[in-house]
Amino acid sequence: MKISEFLNQLQYLSKDDLLSIKGIGETLAQNYGSFIKSKRYGLLVSKFIEMEQDGLQINIEKTIKNNSKIFLLSGQVICITGTFLVSRSEIKSKLEENGAKVIDSVTSSTTTLLAGEKAGSKLEKARKMGIKIAQSLEEIL
Repeated sequence: MKISEFLNQLQYLSKDDLLSIKGIGETLAQNYGSFIKSKRYGLLVSKFIEMEQDGLQINIEKTIKNNSKIFLLSGQVICITGTFLVSRSEIKSKLEENGAKVIDSVTSSTTTLLAGEKAGSKLEKARKMGIKIAQSLEEIL
């Protein structure tokens, strides 16, 4: 995952997610929320996007553990369409294990459409709505 994508994902951590981490208290959780919404944080993310567009490649590994109740895909609403080499139930399980909510149809709350082979009307609808489209689970995780 690119660093800019990871930094963008951090905005989906809730105060409760943060408070569930040992060593993070009320003050830090509150300050975190303010920082994530700040112009300064937005500039930081923008700078990483700019550097990546200039060819900088910084990829990070998922190091967040499920038992900390913070997940890589926390706050993400993902719809799956088309066919894949593995079963949909396996894909759905992986997404949910990483904190995503998996839904059956494309709606205004959908953040990502995972589109496999032979994706049909859901793909067209997602394109029209400007929803991020991923073609593999690896693009999301």
